[in-house]
Amino acid sequence: MADQLVVRRWLIDLGKLSAARLSHDEAADFIDTSTPILAMRFPNDAFNVVSLEAVASECKYLPTYGELVPLLSAWWRQNRPHHPALPPPPIPARTPPTEDEIEAVHARVVETVALLRSSIQPLADRPSGPRYLSREQLARAYREAGVVAPNVP
Repeated sequence: MADQLVVRRWLIDLGKLSAARLSHDEAADFIDTSTPILAMRFPNDAFNVVSLEAVASECKYLPTYGELVPLLSAWWRQNRPHHPALPPPPIPARTPPTEDEIEAVHARVVETVALLRSSIQPLADRPSGPRYLSREQLARAYREAGVVAPNVP
């Protein structure tokens, strides 16, 4: 986000270069309206004498906001500073897993594969999984617990 004073000064200079037929009030309105929006859209580095010359050279009159943004955006894409890519962070050293950790992971993988296959296995061969209650069983459990059951259609 750019400093609004920098953007305002840049727009005033652009007006001096391209708005020979604009009244003072019209120019002031344009600057007052455009400054905060341009300041949100571009950084301070986009508002300099080189960008001013590049934009002004494309304008016969003071551009509208819709004309100004593409001109300044094109200039900024070509001239913004390029920051070198940072190297990836170092990978922290890790101790090899213990036999217990390897066994625990192996057991979890076997269990997961069994659960994934369980939907195509016969009921008798399926590992025990979650148990779902019918509406009647759930309502009875609520009553026995002394809890008011939710009213679900």
